[in-house]
Amino acid sequence: MASFLITKDKRKNSIVYLESSLEGYKFNPRNNIDKYMEVNEVTIYDPEMIDSILTAKFNKTFFKVMQMARMLIESDEEDDSTLSSCGLCLDQIELVRQILLNRYQKYLNAEKTELFLRKLRVIENELRIKEMYIKEKVFYLQEQEELKQGRGR
Repeated sequence: MASFLITKDKRKNSIVYLESSLEGYKFNPRNNIDKYMEVNEVTIYDPEMIDSILTAKFNKTFFKVMQMARMLIESDEEDDSTLSSCGLCLDQIELVRQILLNRYQKYLNAEKTELFLRKLRVIENELRIKEMYIKEKVFYLQEQEELKQGRGR
């Protein structure tokens, strides 16, 4: 049984406080659309609605990470700057994974969580392959440069 406590400020004619015993997903909406009502926090209790909102939210962040990773994977540049960019992108992937596991896992169903984790794992593996390839190429070029210089006394 759900119980709610709503407190209304009679002077300003606004709802001040709402308390619920249900577990739901809370977020702070943007208030730039409607200037007549200011909403500080919204709590959603419907599991399907929570699932669709978090899926859309995750897809937006996943798309940003995927664009960055695709740019690095398809890049022909193989130098130290690309290597550091790969490291940054791998850090972003880890951040998105931790957000998914720590914040969203209890609200999303298990299949979607596993699908999102699998997508992140695939991108991470591709970036690690690219990173290893760049490290090998940089190491090979450094060895070739040392051989050209010879041993000076």
